[in-house]
Amino acid sequence: MTIYDINFAELYQQHLIACNHYNLPPTKWDKKAVKMAENLVGKPSAYNQQLLQAMNVQSDETVLDIGCGPGTFAVPLAQQGSTVYALDYSNGMLDCLAQFKQKFGLHNLTIFHKSWADNWDDVPQADVVLASRSTLVDDLDDMIEKICAKAKKRVFLTSVTQRHFLDEGVFEAMGREDIGFPTYIYLLNRLYQKGIQANLNFIETESGCFQGESYEDLLASVEFSLGELSAKEKQGLKAFYDRKQANNEPISHGQKKWALIWWNVERT
Repeated sequence: MTIYDINFAELYQQHLIACNHYNLPPTKWDKKAVKMAENLVGKPSAYNQQLLQAMNVQSDETVLDIGCGPGTFAVPLAQQGSTVYALDYSNGMLDCLAQFKQKFGLHNLTIFHKSWADNWDDVPQADVVLASRSTLVDDLDDMIEKICAKAKKRVFLTSVTQRHFLDEGVFEAMGREDIGFPTYIYLLNRLYQKGIQANLNFIETESGCFQGESYEDLLASVEFSLGELSAKEKQGLKAFYDRKQANNEPISHGQKKWALIWWNVERT
């Protein structure tokens, strides 16, 4: 067997099943929207700065921002004069974005309530397509097909490099065996199999430590990602938290590094 015999889209889906991928409903993101808007939109960020610099979007270029959230990139790109089409499946996120649109008078910003699984026939093409931290999808081939159909000039995607957002010790403490999320390598290889030789860079982030102040905060974070825990799992998580606190040890959280996958679109 060689690499050419491997269907990375199928292997990716098998990995999702094996890791008990918890597909977050939009209602969960709705509840985090206001806080995310306060922390992300218009705030300094090494991740944001590096990605914006890599994209180098000009004011006369159009942008499709997929998984736009509360407007982390849609707002600054629209403020510079670019026409931006912002797409997300969370009404809460889009409500926050709509407020920014009104506050700053961003008439060049158009909002779409859609998920990766929806029909995108009414979504315009754009010079630049961006999917920042929104590429952990159910179907790689469908995602690639949608992106290629909408991109005129350039595509920028960021994908996970670590198998978990949560501290590895959390799973051991709860007695769970979890191989973790499929990382960027599946996407990169599938693009190659489809004739797209994408570039790969890495973005360092400020993430790395749990930001909560109590066990209840940690529990909420874990259940946000994994769903409701059993009583036994909660006991294990509480013991893990107490041990970390007693030893003054940090609890890891988030992705310390993101894979930036990008390419120039070749139009015939």
